[in-house]
Amino acid sequence: MKKNILALQIPSIIGKPEENFLNLEKYLDEILSDKNIKPDFLFLPEVWSVGWCCEVFKDSADCGATLEFLSALAKKHNLNIFGGSYIRKDGDKLKNSMPVILKDGSVLGFYDKIHLYTPDGEGVIDDGKTPCIFEIEGLRVGVSICYDIRFPELFRSYINIKNPPQLLVNLSAWPLTRKNQYSQMAASRAIENQSYFLALSQCGEIKNGVFNSGCSCVYDPMGNLIKILDENKDFIYFELDTDNVDKVRKDYPNIKNRKVCDFGFSVLEIAAEN
Repeated sequence: MKKNILALQIPSIIGKPEENFLNLEKYLDEILSDKNIKPDFLFLPEVWSVGWCCEVFKDSADCGATLEFLSALAKKHNLNIFGGSYIRKDGDKLKNSMPVILKDGSVLGFYDKIHLYTPDGEGVIDDGKTPCIFEIEGLRVGVSICYDIRFPELFRSYINIKNPPQLLVNLSAWPLTRKNQYSQMAASRAIENQSYFLALSQCGEIKNGVFNSGCSCVYDPMGNLIKILDENKDFIYFELDTDNVDKVRKDYPNIKNRKVCDFGFSVLEIAAEN
């Protein structure tokens, strides 16, 4: 099975969702004016509607505007959308949530970011508890947001099931100062889990000379680089072939052969006598 994937590396204006909605729609219209680009799935970066600035998260918490916008966009372009993330009100809690929206505009579900980057103040958000796999049109996607990529056990949880996902994604607002780590971890997660891995970040200045990295990238199940962007506004468009995933996992049965021993949690310590 083959699916076409479109991922937008875009900047955001801090705390200005309406302007970010308008800029995204304009850019997507521009890309799709090329009739050779016919995506089945659209991916957006983390907190694209308000930008990466934890100071504005509480005031920018969203009761439905982002979902309404993305739902209309999905129907307009006949796209399944993994909507990056936005700050979602969930009762009396706030979540950094990835909405997943089908072509008919309906909401399939949410993934709430599990690992919060507290050094920047993301502790104002409540952490998610549950890894999520979304299956749409036969494509199984294991999701993560930004800081999650540093925790490979999250992605191993996606592999520890009968039908592992063929695509893993990390949608982020990744810092420019650590851009090289981002692509290196993406390649590692692809190789470890024998899946396509899409790492998509915002680009552009956040404020006061602090920048998002851009440098979004995608790797195949063998860890071969399909495409990597520079630091500027751009997009990734590629064809994903699930038969390729199946072949790699059959030819190199790493997942089948792995031994789950709670490594790092139950450790036998052996010390030599003095």
